[in-house]
Amino acid sequence: MPEPMDKPQFDALMARHALPLTEAEREGIRAVSGHILAMATRVRTPRECFAEMAVTFAPKGPAA
Repeated sequence: MPEPMDKPQFDALMARHALPLTEAEREGIRAVSGHILAMATRVRTPRECFAEMAVTFAPKGPAA
């Protein structure tokens, strides 16, 4: 399980973006911040075109 951000680092990030959060909201977001960072790393990883699934379908003709 990814570790959450350090409290000082997280507080600096929230202050930088001036997000008005309650203490409960701050702790809830900080608790999942490790998962958010891990997801962002996966999303930003360059991939070849073959990594994406091809979705192919044959559209139906007009209703008779």
